[in-house]
Amino acid sequence: MQVLVNATTLVKGGGIQVAASFIVESCREHGDIEWHYAVSPQIAGELDSLGARAENLTVFTPSPTRDKTQRKRLLDLEKQLQPDVIFSVFGPAYMRFNAPHLCGVAVGWVTHSTWLAFSALSGWVARTKTFLMCLYKGFWLRCADRWVVEAENARQGLCRRVRVPLQKIDVVQNTCAAVFVEADVPPAKLPEKGEVVRLLYVSAYYPHKNIEFIPDVAAEMQREAPELDFEFVITLPEDERGYGKVIQKARTLGVESRITNVGQVSLNEVIELYRTAHICFMPSLLETFSATYPEAMALGRPIVTTDLDFAHATCSDAAIYFSAGDPQAAANAVLGLIGDPVLWACCLSQGQRVLSELPDAQTKFRLYVEAIRATAVAGRH
Repeated sequence: MQVLVNATTLVKGGGIQVAASFIVESCREHGDIEWHYAVSPQIAGELDSLGARAENLTVFTPSPTRDKTQRKRLLDLEKQLQPDVIFSVFGPAYMRFNAPHLCGVAVGWVTHSTWLAFSALSGWVARTKTFLMCLYKGFWLRCADRWVVEAENARQGLCRRVRVPLQKIDVVQNTCAAVFVEADVPPAKLPEKGEVVRLLYVSAYYPHKNIEFIPDVAAEMQREAPELDFEFVITLPEDERGYGKVIQKARTLGVESRITNVGQVSLNEVIELYRTAHICFMPSLLETFSATYPEAMALGRPIVTTDLDFAHATCSDAAIYFSAGDPQAAANAVLGLIGDPVLWACCLSQGQRVLSELPDAQTKFRLYVEAIRATAVAGRH
């Protein structure tokens, strides 16, 4: 069976790691599937950083979603290969393929966004644009033949909001890449007195990621515990417009020195960041299933995150929760964690329990393959 993996739509965020992990696992698979890969430069770079050597790989610059010439090039590749299935790791693909198309969906704005997430957008113009974007993406998502999501709430939302048949939507729960589980990183110890407490938030910039909330939390922590030495570590490209917003807000609140930006990082670089971090701090307002949670669990870092359904669904008792949008509550959650050795140890042990219940990278790959085969079978009828 010939399968074309379409990872051309992924240029930033956690989707790059998911696609890279899938490709790495597929390179180890020696079954009846002949894999071909259409990828973005960012995916190609991630594969290089992992030392992966994928055959039949074609890099598309810029993304076909933004360039008519590249869309034609991708359709020409399909025509040349005549694949049995095209698997878009995350869509929409913004084009119609002739082959049966399995489309991964991780667009929380489309499937299960809430008013809280929309409230993070600045003004009615941005909210209207986002709503129209949801309609546009929903239209293109409908153009696939089968779909795969990372959580049941996304499955139900895709059926309800985009009107696709529930029985054609598979759930493959997310997890962290194998490199996190295999990494030789000892669990974080409770920070000692006088030690710099490092809180890490690995994220690209999107409004729902709520990164602008961090300066507010830093200001509250500075007020509540002026003797505490701490810093928030973020991972935004310095030419990212959102980075300027975060730093400007930090300057206004007098906490610029509390925020360190290391820029966009690869998988291996993320592991090294966790090695020097104490806590995974994640104030996101909208997720389907963020790999950040299992990554932190695998590397033995306690999680402080928003008290929202998606976070509880993934983390269960392995996190400390705070009321979304309340910087004082977030600051108190962090300070309470670092002041309580029992709570710290409980978060780490519960993280290992939750992680053990998630599929490993190989199991996740096999579930994707099952969805690919189901798409091929349906396409022959």
